[in-house]
Amino acid sequence: MDLLDWLTLVSYLALNIDIVLQIRRVHKTKSSRDLSLLGMTIRYAALLIILVKFIKLDDMPLILGQGLITLTFTGYFVLAGLYYLNKPKK
Repeated sequence: MDLLDWLTLVSYLALNIDIVLQIRRVHKTKSSRDLSLLGMTIRYAALLIILVKFIKLDDMPLILGQGLITLTFTGYFVLAGLYYLNKPKK
């Protein structure tokens, strides 16, 4: 792997840290009130499409990075959805 491959992985790691911090915040507040589930759904679909593209290109650093961010975002999406479904009814 060359320098650009390593920087790509570091970039994906930084993005994952951001998502983990968001997961922590949602879990701490036990609320998905300020999240757009529609926006998260669109973002999730885009992540999956990009992952499939990287698999087709057979570029391992991109596959690893995109796979990790897709996995992390899946946890974030599920947590937000659970809090949305369990929110108090008005």
